[in-house]
Amino acid sequence: MQEQDIQQLPDQYSQMSELPEDVLGPRTYQPGEAMEGEVVRVDQDGIIVSVGLKMEGVVPSEEMRSMSGEELGRIKQGDKLLVTIVGGQGPGDMGLLSVDRAREHIWWQELQDALDNEALVTAKVTGHNRGGMEVEYRAIRGFVPFSHLAIDSGSPAADLLEQRIGQECPFNVIEVDQDQDRLILSEKAIWRQRQEEERLKFIQQIEVGTTMPGKVVSVRGFGAFVDIGGVQGLVHISELSWGNVKAPEDVVTAGDEINVYVLAVDPENQRISLSLKRTLPEPWETVPERYQIGEVVQGVVTNLAQFGAFVKLEEGVEGLVHITELSPRQVTNPKECVYQGQTVKVMVLTIDSENRRISLSYKKAFGM
Repeated sequence: MQEQDIQQLPDQYSQMSELPEDVLGPRTYQPGEAMEGEVVRVDQDGIIVSVGLKMEGVVPSEEMRSMSGEELGRIKQGDKLLVTIVGGQGPGDMGLLSVDRAREHIWWQELQDALDNEALVTAKVTGHNRGGMEVEYRAIRGFVPFSHLAIDSGSPAADLLEQRIGQECPFNVIEVDQDQDRLILSEKAIWRQRQEEERLKFIQQIEVGTTMPGKVVSVRGFGAFVDIGGVQGLVHISELSWGNVKAPEDVVTAGDEINVYVLAVDPENQRISLSLKRTLPEPWETVPERYQIGEVVQGVVTNLAQFGAFVKLEEGVEGLVHITELSPRQVTNPKECVYQGQTVKVMVLTIDSENRRISLSYKKAFGM
């Protein structure tokens, strides 16, 4: 018995002659049992480890794959090393030991802890099959089903999975069963979180007042949703055109590629307000250049009111024909002279660009 072993004897035994046989005799170890041994030497056979009284074993290279070259190079005589009895005999009739199998229990516990605490683990992609992607956590084989891969939709192409072989990636643990040697991982939640972070970052970088290219994703009764680079913004119906819009479908359809103006950005609620009409010239800014007082122009009656008729001269520009300017005779209702949707000729009487008003005359256009 070595001196250090004697120092660890129970206090009730003061002399070696008083020790029972089960303490003095060599211990019997069972295959699969893990223990801490002491490194005797490292040679061509592997790592020679003392695991008790008069017992040494060898860890061959195939049982220490979990050890990096750097870790193996640091091992020296007297170091403590966790090993497991494999069974059988190695060189010099020494028992076969394994570092990998001893560590495996610890690795399974790490996986269980990650599952319990919703923590991430890093695993290496080793291959793929019809069901998903094969990975390895340390020396434990795991699997990532297609439904848990970082893919938008559908089954990823085999060549894309082939490109990932050898990569080390973060995963969530969704199932751990050491008895069944079963490990199921997922990267979908990580991918979604990353997408959300990138989306928020993109939104925060959008500047109000800028014009951006986009694609109409969907059209609703209140406006159109436009994708502007992975995030969607809303073009309200009032911002689709300078003119009156009855239905957004009259201006845009899904799939249209358009330029939009950023009106407002709300990063907290992840909302973006866009405008289509503000990417186009404001019609009223140049109305005095296109219309002259006394000029006779053509328009369409858009609405009738008790005091007169509204006539659209162009998209976004409407003028009013007052009831007194409809006919030389007295008129009590605009319906007596014109109807909604009618194309008419009118004379420009006044232009007020600042207040966006044009006064028109129906009767004077015909010299009445």
